[in-house]
Amino acid sequence: TMMYPSLYMYSRFSDEWIPYAAESYKWIDKYTLEIKIRDEAKWWDGRPVTANDVKYTFELGKKYTIGALSPMWDYIEEVQVIDQKTLRLVTSEAKLNYFQMLGLLTTFILPQHRWSSLEAQLGGKIASEYMEQRPEDIVGAGPYRLLRFTEDTFCYARVDDWWGKDLFGLPRPKYICHRTFKDNPAAALAFEAGELDSMTHFTPKIWELWEVKKLERRTYFAKQPYYLGDSPILLYMNYEKKALADPNVRRAIAHAIPFDELISKPYYNYSIRASPSLIVHTSPAAKYIDKKLEPMYPVYDLAKAAKILDDAGIVDRNGDGIRELPDGTELKGLTIQVPYGWTDWMAMCEIIAQNLRKIGIEVTPEFPDFSVWWQRSIDKQLDLNLGWSAGVGYAHPWNVFRFVMDPRLSHPAGNWANYKNTEVIPLIDAIPKETDPAKLQEYYSKLQEIFLRDLPGVPLFYGAVWYEYSTEYWVGWPAEENQRWFDTMWSYPTNLPIWFYIAPKGQDPTYPAWIERLKFPTSKIFEDLAKVLAAPPTPPPPTPGVTTVTVEKTVTQVQVRTEVQTVQQTQLATVTRTETVTDVTLAGVAAIVALIVGVVAGLAVGRRRRPT
Repeated sequence: TMMYPSLYMYSRFSDEWIPYAAESYKWIDKYTLEIKIRDEAKWWDGRPVTANDVKYTFELGKKYTIGALSPMWDYIEEVQVIDQKTLRLVTSEAKLNYFQMLGLLTTFILPQHRWSSLEAQLGGKIASEYMEQRPEDIVGAGPYRLLRFTEDTFCYARVDDWWGKDLFGLPRPKYICHRTFKDNPAAALAFEAGELDSMTHFTPKIWELWEVKKLERRTYFAKQPYYLGDSPILLYMNYEKKALADPNVRRAIAHAIPFDELISKPYYNYSIRASPSLIVHTSPAAKYIDKKLEPMYPVYDLAKAAKILDDAGIVDRNGDGIRELPDGTELKGLTIQVPYGWTDWMAMCEIIAQNLRKIGIEVTPEFPDFSVWWQRSIDKQLDLNLGWSAGVGYAHPWNVFRFVMDPRLSHPAGNWANYKNTEVIPLIDAIPKETDPAKLQEYYSKLQEIFLRDLPGVPLFYGAVWYEYSTEYWVGWPAEENQRWFDTMWSYPTNLPIWFYIAPKGQDPTYPAWIERLKFPTSKIFEDLAKVLAAPPTPPPPTPGVTTVTVEKTVTQVQVRTEVQTVQQTQLATVTRTETVTDVTLAGVAAIVALIVGVVAGLAVGRRRRPT
């Protein structure tokens, strides 16, 4: 968040890291990652940020069910405190997963001296019910603190004496406000009217703001597709619904989807079709796409979809236009759902339902409130629904295969189709431990083959990273022409560098030198790990009576900084606007907001309108 630090910041779009509260790290051995915390890092009350703070925060996820903390304990054994400013993350062969291990480094840190006393008073309620109500009581360590909040607006004031001032400087806006909106159109109107400096919402024909209306507005790209792409968006089909458990029905549905129409009409060409392989083909991970499997790719062909059903004996037996399975189960009464207000996805549901009716499958679009839709997902009550997966970054494409296919997961963590094939588990578990390129290719090829055979979902397009900005009052925003450090506007603290380089209009948006000086690629982390793994084992002690000759050898261990991307989860529409108290306002996320005010209560809410 803006108030609580993490050890590192990570941009999945450039695949680079910046140390935040951490100063450095080094691999001790295959199972142990040591992190040094900056001596300068302090909480607002003057106490140091310590290894014990990290240990306490992480272990809250051991005691209570906390979405952002509890899953990490599937992948680490313990957090060791070496001294006040040094900790070690320790895993084991059974839990070894380097992707997940790095993910811990972007997790927020709480002050133990503040939260342990709250925990003593509240017990488990601290993870489910507690929310800070008095901004002055909050003890953070970030460059912004909560100033005030209402039901739909959260405002933050810059902390001019924060500990990072001498290292990073001060962010340019003195105030930042986040404002939530009911739906996309309401946010778009506010943005066009100049009430917002930035937002993260779908807006039809966004280019007309600058090309036709000549307003000082932009998206990341000035031309089509306008937005960066991220995670594959899928049509999920619930395996627990009898009609959808039939592989022939799923394959027919896949061939009845007009991919190009979905992208060009409801989505206004804000993206491109996703690779049916589940791997983002515009990312470096495209090297793992197995082209031999292309004959299995679904293509839009209603005649082929109908033939698949006919050949499987799934036909209309009573002349009502609806097909039945061989046992008489009718392909009717199905729904396709997304939350109300997600206007682009709502239109896609209508198009898909119309096409499925053409091949004899009756599907009704339904658009409940977000909370209802979310609970139905958790309760496995959705038949068909559009949903996200996992995005680009150092864990891709493993993260997508795990999210979509791991039968051990359930909503919201993954497996939204309620897929039950345990055949994928050894493959999913082997990849995060493997460094051999040939073996990785073998594992990924097999996962692609299984996915294309079973089709628990159908990749539609890459979700646009909603990001719009105004240069009416602030300039220097990240865009294609400047290639500045960027991560989504709802990803705190990873997007903190943005606030250090934008500037009021008329001033120079100087790019801080510390960004270039401190950032490094993910590849460096694994190069350092490889050096440790390749180091010769420690020789045994000499045997009595035997002369031992010791040969000096220098083994270099390069310290690396890390942080991981957070898996996308529930997002609500949040926007920030300029008002008298603020210098900058942007469209953010209700979850971010809640997390900044509270801790875990906010984590459960999510990030922004929705992950892409």
